[in-house]
Amino acid sequence: MSRISKLLDLIQENELSAILIRSSANIFYFTGFRGSGFLLVPLDGRPKLYTYPIDYELAQIYACKEVDLEKLRMSSTIETIVEELPDAIKSRMGFDVMDAQDYLKIIGLLESESLKPASDLIWKLRMTKDSGEVERIRKASEIASRCMELASDILEDGVMESEVKAEILEEMLKLGAEKAAFDLIIASGPRSSIPHGAPGDRAVKRGDVVVVDLGAVYDGYCSDMTRTYYIGSDPPEEVEKIYDVVLDVKSFTQDSIKPWTLSSSLYESAYSRFAKRGYEKYVIHGLGHGVGIEVHEPPRLSQAGKELLSEGMTITIEPGIYIPKKFGVRIEDTVLIEKDGVKVLTSSPYELAIA
Repeated sequence: MSRISKLLDLIQENELSAILIRSSANIFYFTGFRGSGFLLVPLDGRPKLYTYPIDYELAQIYACKEVDLEKLRMSSTIETIVEELPDAIKSRMGFDVMDAQDYLKIIGLLESESLKPASDLIWKLRMTKDSGEVERIRKASEIASRCMELASDILEDGVMESEVKAEILEEMLKLGAEKAAFDLIIASGPRSSIPHGAPGDRAVKRGDVVVVDLGAVYDGYCSDMTRTYYIGSDPPEEVEKIYDVVLDVKSFTQDSIKPWTLSSSLYESAYSRFAKRGYEKYVIHGLGHGVGIEVHEPPRLSQAGKELLSEGMTITIEPGIYIPKKFGVRIEDTVLIEKDGVKVLTSSPYELAIA
């Protein structure tokens, strides 16, 4: 069954007349087209992909045959598209994402209660990856893993964070990646205590802790991984202890994952393990997230997570401890949930010290 057919089943089950999709990631998922536009999937009638002239030829090449194409005027807006739709389609229409300004414009064209948020229906499909998606994520993970090995080779006393980043990006593209999945993080010394790094550049010094967080995009799909290194052969006891705790929590979490595990319960178990060692106040982000067309997707492995993990999901496991103004440690891999556990897709040694 095609992805659009599965979406139509959900539209019918939820008594909607159509779903209007504007997220480029969602449009790519259902059509194979990567560009700007709008996808309308009505319960009755053929799906229609609206594109602006700049992307129309691209849509002709890449959009699947299940959708009809319509070239928009350059002045067209989402409001003009909705205004021209038949009343039957507008009667109970769902949408995936919409800013407040557009929502207010559209709701003025419709009957009360006729515009419904429907992103959860799309995520029901996108969270579980098919074999083709898994293969692309696996390839993106392989590229990221090789780039992480390069990072561990070039990190040394005196090298600039920007130099490490530039060499990784160059290698990533040489290995077949379309681009990096996000702005790569090379955070050294006290900057490593900031989970997403910080603006500016810094020379790596002997005695630094360095957090390297990177991911690649291959054929539209992402990977994500992190390693933490110490520049020198003899890490301080505090650094070694925290590193071991983070690695222990990561291993414990991976061993705990089974289909139908509640994402929040997985987080709570990991947090309790940190708390027993006295580090609970230094845990400042979730345990992981889904990875796919976007590098951050549901499910969310956090205290607020409501999803049940299931076979075929690709997620990250990324516990971390951050000591303000001193250093941070994070270890992360992209994993595939299988019937009896997980398969780790990214790979690079868990070695703290770089002599």
